[in-house]
Amino acid sequence: NITSTVPSADGAPPLPEATTVPSPEPPDDMKWSVQPLVTSLPLTATPPTTAPTTATTTVAPELVTTPVGHHFIPRMPSVHHHHQGARWGPYFEDGAKPQNVTARVGSTVRLDCRIGMLHDKTVTWMHRKHDSIHLLTVGRHAYSTDQRITLSFRYPNNWRLEIKYVTRRDEGHYECQVATHPPRVKTVFLKVTAPEVVIMDENSHEVSERYYKAGSAVELTCLATQVEEPGDYVSWRHGDVTLAKGISTNVSLGAGSVATTLTVDHALKQHSGNYTCAVGSLASATVAVHILN
Repeated sequence: NITSTVPSADGAPPLPEATTVPSPEPPDDMKWSVQPLVTSLPLTATPPTTAPTTATTTVAPELVTTPVGHHFIPRMPSVHHHHQGARWGPYFEDGAKPQNVTARVGSTVRLDCRIGMLHDKTVTWMHRKHDSIHLLTVGRHAYSTDQRITLSFRYPNNWRLEIKYVTRRDEGHYECQVATHPPRVKTVFLKVTAPEVVIMDENSHEVSERYYKAGSAVELTCLATQVEEPGDYVSWRHGDVTLAKGISTNVSLGAGSVATTLTVDHALKQHSGNYTCAVGSLASATVAVHILN
């Protein structure tokens, strides 16, 4: 409604104090309706000029707020797993320190290499001796042409190297190697023991050939060291014939040493030939005896 007051002109009759004129109703098609204004705020990582003040409390884990528009969205911090040394990759279960293994000549030796968390890495065995390196196995396959050497895998993770009929030349350093970068290596030193045999005359001189006059006495002593009793038995042979007569009993000298003496009181021509002192099939020594007329 519109209310208006018009002052009267001089001499004119006064108008009523107020005249109320009702305002016309707008047509229906011009009526306005008030609707709530909804705007969508774009998600943006740019904080507003004046950011709301928030109080944060550090707990475990820490809660971090990220501003998005006028809103702060909580997020969890990323968690970083730090590997604990080599235990998060291939490692030697028995430790990586070098080991010493002793084997007897003619025996079978087994070198163990237990590896944890190997995944898809390849295991190889190598033999280092002096300045040479020999590749023995790759994975579960033998690479060496020596059929005495095989990879005897034992479940679940023992990459065992097996050597049969061990000889002196098998002695040296063996490396179990994992193909990581850099490679991880475990070293095993193999020491091979065997008896050592020498033949000495009556003057305790080592001999390989000896001359006697017919009718004289023959006395030869065999000294065998690094003998493991009772398995290692010392014997004498004349040619291919094992001797029993004229042989002294094996005498133990202690510390793995044994001495036995061959005696011929009256040497004849037929006593000539090769005399061999042997410790089983492990070691031997031979002397050539000549009986002169």
